[in-house]
Amino acid sequence: MLPSHADKKLLIDIDNVRVAFGSEVVLDAISLCIHSNEFVGLIGPNGAGKTTLLRVLLGLLQPGRGTVKQTPGLRIGYIPQRGRQAMMQVPMSVQEVVLLGARGDKKRAGQALEGVRMHDMRYKRFADLSGGQQQRVMIAQALASQPDMLCLDEPTTGIDERSQAAFYKTLQDLQQQGIAIVMVSHDVDTVLTLVDRVICLNQTIVYDGVPEHFEADKYLPDVYKQQHRLLHHHHGGLHD
Repeated sequence: MLPSHADKKLLIDIDNVRVAFGSEVVLDAISLCIHSNEFVGLIGPNGAGKTTLLRVLLGLLQPGRGTVKQTPGLRIGYIPQRGRQAMMQVPMSVQEVVLLGARGDKKRAGQALEGVRMHDMRYKRFADLSGGQQQRVMIAQALASQPDMLCLDEPTTGIDERSQAAFYKTLQDLQQQGIAIVMVSHDVDTVLTLVDRVICLNQTIVYDGVPEHFEADKYLPDVYKQQHRLLHHHHGGLHD
């Protein structure tokens, strides 16, 4: 049984954040907190600012206005949308990929691979794995840094449905271990069945609450419904 919200540790506190690139406002009046043990689905149309918000959470981008406070010593693992493609270019074994996150610590790398049920494949070439297996290895790489929180950007793009189910089960197992998860996804239907909190973004936060009370027709613009039908096609640009 998950602890009540009051028992959860505050990890990140964002207050009235604004991000603009030149004259283009990408995020405005963003205020939210992330706690341990939360599984947050971050949704919204292309250009809504989802990846930009992830970069703010990660501390990679400083907002033009507002504050971002992280709990001291917070460790965040990040799995970018194109992380697998980058690793495909280098002839590495599964174990070598995860050792990058473990900073060479073989024990930590082994534990991380056990955590995603990929230890038996540690000597296989990363490039020879299925899409779903590769994504689990990317999670293991992030886990090897012993994070308090995982941020994932469209993690199931290009992965078949059966592999997606196993991947989501891995995420739920990690949540049960107390790791906070923030996942950007275009797959609204899946997000609503998987997470315990939904944040719908469109430059500003239009919904932040439990999935049971989220009404897609109310909060998502018509243009999103067209994008939703193109789920596994190319997903937008830099400011998505």
